[in-house]
Amino acid sequence: FCEIYFLKDQLPKFHDYCFRTLTGLTGIFLLILLLVIYVFAVPYSRRHIFNAFWATHNLYPFFYGLMILHGLGRLIQPPIFSFYLGIPLILFTIDKLISASRKKIEISVIKATLHPSNVTHLEFKKPPNFDYKSGQWLRIACLGLNRNEYHPFTIASAPHEKTLSLYIRAVGPFTKNIRQIYDHNLLNGRPYPKLYLDGPYGEGHQDWFRFDVSILIGGGIGITPFASIIKDITFRSSINSKVYFLWVTRTQKHFEWMSDVIREAEENDHNNLLVTHIFITQFYEKFDLRTTMLVSLLMNLINRYFILIFSPHKYICERHFQRISNKSLFTGLKAKTHFGRPNFNVFFESLQQEHRDVERVGVFSCGPNPMTNSVQQACDRMNRKEGIIFKHHFENF
Repeated sequence: FCEIYFLKDQLPKFHDYCFRTLTGLTGIFLLILLLVIYVFAVPYSRRHIFNAFWATHNLYPFFYGLMILHGLGRLIQPPIFSFYLGIPLILFTIDKLISASRKKIEISVIKATLHPSNVTHLEFKKPPNFDYKSGQWLRIACLGLNRNEYHPFTIASAPHEKTLSLYIRAVGPFTKNIRQIYDHNLLNGRPYPKLYLDGPYGEGHQDWFRFDVSILIGGGIGITPFASIIKDITFRSSINSKVYFLWVTRTQKHFEWMSDVIREAEENDHNNLLVTHIFITQFYEKFDLRTTMLVSLLMNLINRYFILIFSPHKYICERHFQRISNKSLFTGLKAKTHFGRPNFNVFFESLQQEHRDVERVGVFSCGPNPMTNSVQQACDRMNRKEGIIFKHHFENF
């Protein structure tokens, strides 16, 4: 290219480099390709148009092909990209071969329940030789939708159970279609569509039993891994660990199925291994001081007949009812119910005072970034003091 222009006794212009050289043309194609991949890879696109994200994400072979061609023009120097590509390409090929060798298991759904707040519960038989640990996850593809479209979900059942359970919240196209395709009213007596299962994957929060004291903190859909762990805790009644479970939710009605899991754990926890605290944040800021004082005065007047007070005043009656019946008026559980966001600093300090003989406490959190960041800050604050070390493991949903 340069020799042709030098023979013509004129300097190449910018558009000549861009549109008349292999390097320029492949550079333009690379820019367009990366823009397309980036636009469909942002969180909004992944959540709302997953199929488009997946299709454009699989254009990566063209990227590497264009990168190799981009250097073959030798416009500046001999190409060296292939030297950097060699080892990663070998590792990538090995990973693809291992993935292809994994047997995709076809399973039948034996039960599908549509819970309120757009949560779908799928239950199916555990495949033979399917060994997993509490807190792990798997990938499923629905044959009624697209057998090649796999999505990850946390296993909500415990390893000792004979069936596998998934709780799927409808927040995107795939999960909304799952809820629709397993709707009894739409099936009209037809059998449930089968699933392809791939997994299990991940270590989950498996180190909880390695600590004498463990704290499990779940927020939003991040409580799903702890459903399996809570069942596993009550099943392993011989362990000596003390486990504190903190459930942070706007309202328990968003995840009413978790209330059933906690209720079952309370009934089976004969050794008091599990202590549960529920933090409900939705209505806490809606009460003014005058309403609170008026209801408190009325409570003192009618004493134990306060059950006649209805919403929203039942939040104020919670503590009184818990002392009398050892159950929450709001949830019907033995778990302590709090209104507002948890103060992790105060909670960790109380555990430090209660478990003075413990060297390390395992903290396992799963949920949105702000919550896990708050937990990490509280752990860092406690670790700057002398005494118990709070070791934090977290996942973000």
